[in-house]
Amino acid sequence: MAGLRLRIVTPHNELLDDSVAMVVLPGSEGQLAVYPGHIPLVTTLKDGEIRAGKGETEKRFQVFGGWVKISSQQVIVLAREAQTVDSKKPLISME
Repeated sequence: MAGLRLRIVTPHNELLDDSVAMVVLPGSEGQLAVYPGHIPLVTTLKDGEIRAGKGETEKRFQVFGGWVKISSQQVIVLAREAQTVDSKKPLISME
């Protein structure tokens, strides 16, 4: 399966290093959806939720500021602080 490698890292630990189909990030200028083949981009993140789609479910993380580096096959989140949100929901509910 072609996908994105998603890494979410804080100064204290690595929360995730996994392959996902898509990622939605709280960019400083608004929500940012990333799929495989995205153009290279580096931007800041505001406080909010990261949603990572994998199969029929999504993984969710709360992030408190930081930066993201995006390439065509990888998303690296360097968060000031982040934590896992304890729930997996169907991708259909991407509200």
